[in-house]
Amino acid sequence: MHTLAIPATLARWATGLLLLALGGCVDAYAPDVISAPTSYLVVDGFINGNGTTRIKLSRTQNIATTAAPTPEAKATVYIQSAAGARYTLRERSPGFYQSDSLLLSSGQYQLRISTTGANAATYESTLVPLKVTPPIDNLGWRRTDNEVRVLLNTHDATQQTHYYRWKFIETWEFNAAYRSSLEYYPDIDEIGGRTTPIYTCWRTEQPTTIKQASSLQLSQDALVDHILLSLSDRAERIKIRYSVLVMQYAQTADEFAYYEQLRKNTEAIGTVNDPLPVQLTGNVHRTGTATTEPVLGYVGAHTVQQRRLFINRAELSLPSDWAFDSPYTSCKLEPEVLSQYRPPLSYPRTLTFADSNYVPVYPYVNPETGALDGYYGSTRECADCRARGSITKPSFW
Repeated sequence: MHTLAIPATLARWATGLLLLALGGCVDAYAPDVISAPTSYLVVDGFINGNGTTRIKLSRTQNIATTAAPTPEAKATVYIQSAAGARYTLRERSPGFYQSDSLLLSSGQYQLRISTTGANAATYESTLVPLKVTPPIDNLGWRRTDNEVRVLLNTHDATQQTHYYRWKFIETWEFNAAYRSSLEYYPDIDEIGGRTTPIYTCWRTEQPTTIKQASSLQLSQDALVDHILLSLSDRAERIKIRYSVLVMQYAQTADEFAYYEQLRKNTEAIGTVNDPLPVQLTGNVHRTGTATTEPVLGYVGAHTVQQRRLFINRAELSLPSDWAFDSPYTSCKLEPEVLSQYRPPLSYPRTLTFADSNYVPVYPYVNPETGALDGYYGSTRECADCRARGSITKPSFW
């Protein structure tokens, strides 16, 4: 088989090497903080007033470390109300704690944590009022200025919210670069007709960007046609069908300020006009001692409102030959010609496609003899959509 397409990631890696070579004369600066041994507790999550509370506990690590953050396992975690009610969170996997589905009454709540082992200590978040989140009045979209914008309307008739934050889960349908009609069966070491579909998949992502807004300076506690997301009208995710699940939270002024500072610290692109990063002060602290140990995280308490939006390709009124962005621009089909092996292989044998990194796509017909003499194929990244998603259609699709 001739050389197959080089994956795009390899091309980007090569470009990175070039950039490193160009910058090779620059002396590296390694501040002491890179090798600092201190490991602080990180608390990620909120108290859900109308559902399941999920809290992730982990530890900070050195900047130079490439491994994933260490989970804080085997901790005792529970929600405590100012009135004395207690709700336990159980550890579902290392560092991930989850409550039963709860319907909390109005009042103030906090999270309490007891860690074990070498880091044994107790922590608690500040008591905060349970904020009741108003519903999402409308979730729609509009195509304008080469973008598809997801727009939201919401309001609070009681004038008690003012501070809103949103999270998203995006899902879209996509296809592989090629539709494979052949499959390698390792139990018989042969190529046959495809039985496992690998052309159509669904991909789900949860962006980590912080999106929030305030109505405090407006005459009413309402947001109208607020832009939540902006997608290029050539984005692959709207080529077939796209969906976004929007979760809305009401916040206190302190929580809003915390996430606004976190957004500035994490999403600034490093230009001279960006604000300098500052130390974040959350609402979680260690108890029982006079320690000033930093704890990262802000635990708010609010109910959640959510709504799902679908965008179908047909609704966009785009020309039939509209060119969408594609991750498959470097993909190629290459033949494996069986008669060129010595000794020759006969159909349906293969050497190339016994390697799971390659996928047969359709038969190769010898132009001189008219006989089946191999297979056209490509890399798994190009011909198997499972390299980027799942062939299982979502239940809401």
